[in-house]
Parts: sequence; structure tokens; C-alpha cells
Amino acid sequence: MSEAEDTGQEKETPAEPDAVSEEDRQYLLEYVRETEQRLATKEEIRAANLNPTRPPDTYFSKLDSSLKRNTTFVKKLKNFSMTQLDAVLKDMANLNLTKYVSEVATALVDAKLKMTDISSAIKACSFLHQTYAEFSTHFFENWQRILSLKVGEKIANPSKLRVDLRFYAELVNAGIFTHKQGLPLLGSVLTVLINMDKEEHNNASIILSFCRHCGEDYAGLVPRKVRELSEKLNIPIPKSKLLSPDKQQNVRFLLRDYYNSLCKHLLKEHKELQAFEKQNRKILQTRGELSAERKEKLEALQVSYERLLNGVQSFSDTLDEPIPELPIDNEMKAEAEETLKMINEGEENSILEDMWEDEETRRFYEVLPDLTKKLKK
Repeated sequence: MSEAEDTGQEKETPAEPDAVSEEDRQYLLEYVRETEQRLATKEEIRAANLNPTRPPDTYFSKLDSSLKRNTTFVKKLKNFSMTQLDAVLKDMANLNLTKYVSEVATALVDAKLKMTDISSAIKACSFLHQTYAEFSTHFFENWQRILSLKVGEKIANPSKLRVDLRFYAELVNAGIFTHKQGLPLLGSVLTVLINMDKEEHNNASIILSFCRHCGEDYAGLVPRKVRELSEKLNIPIPKSKLLSPDKQQNVRFLLRDYYNSLCKHLLKEHKELQAFEKQNRKILQTRGELSAERKEKLEALQVSYERLLNGVQSFSDTLDEPIPELPIDNEMKAEAEETLKMINEGEENSILEDMWEDEETRRFYEVLPDLTKKLKK
């Protein structure tokens, strides 16, 4: 009889270092399923927009051409949201917008959309594109107006630009603009946003948003966790066919270049923060307190550093790039360890002191009498 049988217990097999849990396996399978479905939907929309079958002229004569209803509809588009999609599609099916295509295009570009509104806006734009041949021309002219950034130009509304950049990229993906027409403007705005911001990184949230929402199609990005699970389980990840691998690689190089500059910025602020904290400790040792100005500056440095660190961590995962190793000041490390040791010792002494009610009780338990002397007596 084996030892395991003797004890009535089975020996546990140690988990392999590269073993994948069932939860992670299901996570990957769900990711693959959702990606396949998402890419198939985008390809279907793109095919319909690149080869539209538009209605004949006689179709428009049956629709409502009244000024009041059409101008009301244009105003509605300026406040478009996902909840209005069904109503907007119904209006477009009943209105003759031939004379208002330019106004419609302007209203959609100027609309203050949220990220959650974009897929619904793509459906509305696809309907317009497949109905009115001139829509994409007017639409593109408005995007040129919005996205033609100049190096050094301050971005007036970063939040809107973050949404606009994704919206425009999704429109190109949807085939409303051809690659020849749409990609140069997208490439230009990305290049300007990155090249003008390699010192301050004020555009980090805009670039990160593009990576997360459009990186799969334009740069072939796959989150690190998904890539690692895919390799361990030998399950391939579906890939977007929007751009060729060479073009995706060019976009990846551009995004990686921005990430590398962000890492340099982090290392610089890390060094500055450590130096400032070191100065503060010396001031505390000599004067016993810090001035209000130094406290405020320390807080500002810490906030800025945390913002950068969070940005680097997010980019690292999204781009599947390593996080730089942050150097540790040995003197600061030694001081911190010494302080921790003193605190621990202080806590131990405090516990021992609190254990006994008074000195007499402590002596009773700790100071043992010499029993040999008493026995002799």
C-alpha cells in the first residue's frame, strides 16, 4: 500500500510554471470570439460603403423636402447620441436631404459625441453615404477643417479631439472615405500630435485612446495578456485586414517612438522627485520642518510623477512594451530601511511595555529567583 493510500489523501501535483488557469483560457476564447465578430461586422460595413448601390433620382421626389423639417433634422444631428439612432434613421428615410447635405456633414463633424456614440454615428453616416453621392466629399472637407493641426498649435479641446480622432479613424475603416483620400489626413494628425509632444506629453490621453480603440486595426496591437495567453495555448488571434502588415508596422513605430519619449520623461521626473525628497530630509534634520512652498512643490512633483507613471503603465500594456526600470537611490534606500527598523523596534518596545501593568508585575514574571539558594536554606 502506498503512502498516499495509508494517509487516505492524494498527493497534489505541483502546478507547472506556464500552466494556464481555466479562467484565463475562457478569457482568451471570449476575446477571440468577440474579435472575430467585431472584425466581421466592420468588413461587412466597409464592403457596403466602398461599393454602394444608391437609389435613382425618382426615389427622392417621393420624400419630404420641406424647409422646416429638414432644418429641424440638421439641428437634431448637432446633438446626436446613440439613443437617437433609430429616430435619426427614420427621419433620413423620409426626408429629401439633397439640398442640405453640406449642412448635415457640418453638423455631424461639429457634434459633441461621446465614445459610446461612435458606432451609432457610423451607421447614420453609412446611410447618408449610401444615399447621397456628394455626402463623403462635404464630410471630408469638414474633417480637414477640424483635424488639420499645426506643429506648436495649442489644442483647444483635447476631450473632443480624442473622440474626433477615433470617429474619423472609424469612418476610414468603414469605407466612407477611401484609403487614398482618408489615410493621409489621419497619418498627418497622428504625426503632429506625437512630434509636437515629446517633452510635456500633454497629448498622452489622446494617443492612448487611439491605441486602445483603433490600435488593433491600424497598428496590429494586441494587449500583452492576450498575446501571452495566445502563445501558451497556441490559439491564434484574429487580425484586422484593414491595412497591410507593413503599414501597420509604420504606425507601430510611430506609437512606440512616443512611448519611448514618455519613458524618458518618467525617468527624468523620477530623478527630480528623489533629489527633492532627499533635500527635504536634510532640511527636516536641521530645521525640524518644511516650508509651505516646499510642501506644495513636493505635492505637485508627486502628482505629476504619478500621472506619468500611470500613463507609462497603460501604454506598456497596450503596446506590449516593457516598462523602464526606475533607479533607486542607495542612500535613500538605506535611510528608509533604517527608519523602518527603528519603527519596528519602537513598536516591539511599546508592546512589551504595554504587556505589564506596572514594574513590579514585570519583575515578577521576568526576573526569576535563584531556586538553588532557597533549596539550600
